[in-house]
Amino acid sequence: MQSNNNDVNISEVCQQTGVAAVTLRAWERRYGIIKPKRTAKGHRLYSQENIEEIKQIVSWLNRGVAISKVAALLTAAEPSTLLDPDEDSWQKIQQELLSTLIALKQRSLNPLLDKLNKSMPFVSLCEKVYQPLLNQLTARWQSKPLGYQLEQQLWQQSWQRQITIMALRAEKQKSQANCWLVNLSNQDIAFNYWLFYALLIQSGIHISAINQLDDLSALPRLKKSLDQPLIMFSDDKIVSREIHQIDKTKALWHKDTIIIGRVADIHQEEFINMKIDHVGGDASTCWQSAYYQSWIQQVVDKQ
Repeated sequence: MQSNNNDVNISEVCQQTGVAAVTLRAWERRYGIIKPKRTAKGHRLYSQENIEEIKQIVSWLNRGVAISKVAALLTAAEPSTLLDPDEDSWQKIQQELLSTLIALKQRSLNPLLDKLNKSMPFVSLCEKVYQPLLNQLTARWQSKPLGYQLEQQLWQQSWQRQITIMALRAEKQKSQANCWLVNLSNQDIAFNYWLFYALLIQSGIHISAINQLDDLSALPRLKKSLDQPLIMFSDDKIVSREIHQIDKTKALWHKDTIIIGRVADIHQEEFINMKIDHVGGDASTCWQSAYYQSWIQQVVDKQ
């Protein structure tokens, strides 16, 4: 099909809309919405009209409109007359995940996460479902109900599986940028880290990940191995020796490093004095902060 100069490929659409390629394909195949042009080799080309429709769909989904109802809205003369948002739709998804996890139903949990992560914009899922659910689970586990560690292990294993699926899928796509992601936490359970990791992959950032690092003095080896921007993540307090090592790391990477997570709230004064970029809060809050988005956009622009 003939295209014009304003048509863009799927990677560019993902960057402009925040919707992952796997989700755009799922919308097209499963729900018959957003049907782009195709090149002679079968590659998708999206028009500006397609892009505006994608942004409109995200807006509807965020308001609680079911994805199954979107096709009718797109073809309606006056979509507002058909809008029937369910304000509790995100809460219902949370509850389904929670009950499945508490029941330790791994064979149900994995397919449920697969379906959600394919069919819904991942940033919206994080904000509306995963982060609130994680906060709820954290509060639950603090009271240490019988078998809570089984729930923790199942949740972590399920997310490690999701990361693997996302990473393998991302290898087939053109990346926006390449980054190191290092988890500075010494905790075996680091759910915010996995959520932020997933956000990076789904946004088109190719990640070289170190999922746990006890000795921060090893960080310079990463730069020697592969010179690319460094994202350090942690929700934990760190000792003064590690603060000093982070300062040395910053001297190597300069503006190409940032610290993400609640560690940035705990050590805000030290990081300000070190003049190192940092964003505090949970994974979803950090991701959506204007400061982080500005930092990652600079990384993309450089590469």
